[in-house]
Amino acid sequence: MSRYLLLSVLAPLASLPLSAQTVVSPADRAELEGSSFTHFPLGRASTRMQTLHRDLPGGTLLLGHAYRRDAIQVTGAVDPMAIDLQVTVSMSPNAPNQASATFANNVGPSPVVVLPRTVLTLPGTARPSLDPAPGFELTIPYSVPFQVPAQGGTVCIDVEIFGNVTSAGADKNVSVYLDAHQQYSDGRCEQPAFRTFLGCPAPGSTTNSYGTMSLWRLTGSSQLDLSIRYGVADAGNGLTRAFVLLGTGLDGSPWPLQPNCPFWSSAEVWYAMPGTMDASGNYDGTLTGLSLLPPGYRLWCQAGSIDLGTAAMAFTDALTLVTPPTGLVPVAAARVANSTDHSAATGTVSLAVPVMSFF
Repeated sequence: MSRYLLLSVLAPLASLPLSAQTVVSPADRAELEGSSFTHFPLGRASTRMQTLHRDLPGGTLLLGHAYRRDAIQVTGAVDPMAIDLQVTVSMSPNAPNQASATFANNVGPSPVVVLPRTVLTLPGTARPSLDPAPGFELTIPYSVPFQVPAQGGTVCIDVEIFGNVTSAGADKNVSVYLDAHQQYSDGRCEQPAFRTFLGCPAPGSTTNSYGTMSLWRLTGSSQLDLSIRYGVADAGNGLTRAFVLLGTGLDGSPWPLQPNCPFWSSAEVWYAMPGTMDASGNYDGTLTGLSLLPPGYRLWCQAGSIDLGTAAMAFTDALTLVTPPTGLVPVAAARVANSTDHSAATGTVSLAVPVMSFF
């Protein structure tokens, strides 16, 4: 019954308001965190990366593109850096799902060098207070504009990195944690949760429990992946279980039996997770067969662990995500990257693409 209760809670709510945006690709990521991250191309000392985009509207005038900071994978700051790069744009003969590992095959007729080789200084970034990052801070302005033809097509953004200067020194590979999204040809979509507001330790421990979570939108159902660390350890009797709370609001009320453990979720729905905690207080599991939730609603979630024999309990930090739509089919974008040599003729094709803004 709980899955239907959650649907009834969500149904009356208005969808999230969309702020004014430039064109974002993949198009469904404009207001949503991507499911992955990447260090390509900005974090590589010598690299070539093409991104192919079928979702830029015909007639769009491109004056530059930008990347945004990943909100999920790293909580610290990313240092500023200078990069030596060149950008070329063309209309590719290949759709994203037909991208070639040979760079030349993805370049269309009459390519335009929109940014001749130059050194560009990029700012440092701090972790956003909520997902996704509120802006695309890592901006690459073009010297020459590029007009997408009125009939549209697949735009090829070809970025060559010749070198860099970073806090680690010159010409170093560094971790820049750009937001990225893994696409699937069958329309699956993963939405990871943003960790915020600390949890509490298990009895006898001084380390706060924490969790990671992803909500998957599948064909006809949803799936929840959950990991817990530093929860209540199982004593070998199989009585220590994991659970998850889902709610439409942020709370903060204390758990009456352990005042140091707050309820961060409004917790309209509770789910018991399959399996048990392990002897170290860790858990990894999946809840399948959940109903499809309407896309565009922010859920405030929290996980926990409990020993059913002793009632020892720990809650993780707060976890929040926006319910995702079905993935775009055919896929909206692809990347082809060589991570070590900007002069290479070939790269590796992937559907895990940086989330990019075009202005």
